[in-house]
Amino acid sequence: MRRVLIMSLVGLALQACVSVRSNHGYVLERGQDELTAEIGLDTKESVLAKYGEPSMIGTFDRNAWYYLNSSDAARAFFKPKVQQRLVVSFHFDEAGQVTEVREYDLADGEDIKLVSRATPTRGRELNFWEQLFGNIGQLPAGIGQEGPVPGQ
Repeated sequence: MRRVLIMSLVGLALQACVSVRSNHGYVLERGQDELTAEIGLDTKESVLAKYGEPSMIGTFDRNAWYYLNSSDAARAFFKPKVQQRLVVSFHFDEAGQVTEVREYDLADGEDIKLVSRATPTRGRELNFWEQLFGNIGQLPAGIGQEGPVPGQ
């Protein structure tokens, strides 16, 4: 009995270490190896018919469409790590014809450091005790004022 209990606990512990994989964005369908388009031949309509709505459309250039795909893997409670990333961009001219197709992968990405500074605000900083006991003795707004009492 003891041996069965230990084996079941070991099995549960090993199950917690299972890797979890997830895909995000555009996923290639069966029979598709890559996203391609013939320059000068394909149009926005033909790309839309082949691959569906793009993941993103350019903010400043509405003639740039992006199809994104990313695969992550996480083990147990650790932060997921990106295993694979593919971005395919289609660029169109004013007539809607494909002018350029580019592919970007994980190696083309760059890490961006976000600024961690905070904007200072007016007023004074309260310490722990001032925050804890600051409202003792304070009356809620409206109590003790003369005037009509609601509901009468």
